[in-house]
Amino acid sequence: TGYIETLQLKEGHLTDSEREEYLAIAGRQSERLGKLVEELFELARLESRDMEPEAEPFPLPDLVQDVVQGFQLQASDKGVEIGMNRPDEVPLVLADIGLIQRALQNLIGNALKYTDEGGRINVAIEPEADTVTVRIEDTGCGIPDRELEQIFDRFYQARTNEEAAARPGGLGLAIVKRILELHGSAVEAASTVGAGTTFTFSLPVA
Repeated sequence: TGYIETLQLKEGHLTDSEREEYLAIAGRQSERLGKLVEELFELARLESRDMEPEAEPFPLPDLVQDVVQGFQLQASDKGVEIGMNRPDEVPLVLADIGLIQRALQNLIGNALKYTDEGGRINVAIEPEADTVTVRIEDTGCGIPDRELEQIFDRFYQARTNEEAAARPGGLGLAIVKRILELHGSAVEAASTVGAGTTFTFSLPVA
């Protein structure tokens, strides 16, 4: 609201370019606030006692490929390469396809947000005996060890404004964590500052 108030107070004293800049900033802030409210409602729904995943067998590689393709244009615009390792034979998994799609979107979107131009994101699918593992690796800024265990906390905030702009965490990853909990699984993170971050989760074979 600060930029809207500035527009009101300085009406008649701003150039057209200044007015457009203030409106653009106010618009971006409004968009971020709207997304935050949506995520709060989404997390509340996921934590409801009545929430039960609608599990069904489905091919996880097909879902991963769809989500990766959905980020291709955004990644290209940013100058980031995004790819996928897909084995020839992967058993069906048993999970809620809508919820897993949401988790993948959050994790890949997060990786893209913190990977600079010239970087790479790779999504690997690794079938095992009773599970199929998804590994999302990026060459982004990385996360300090002291913060790694906190990034799935909805109340997580980096220690400084600079860190807040450069560190993942908050509602998006809290939603991922809750989705995996509902499937009896977990999401894990490993990271090296300046080298990148890897998020990993597994789903049961159908």
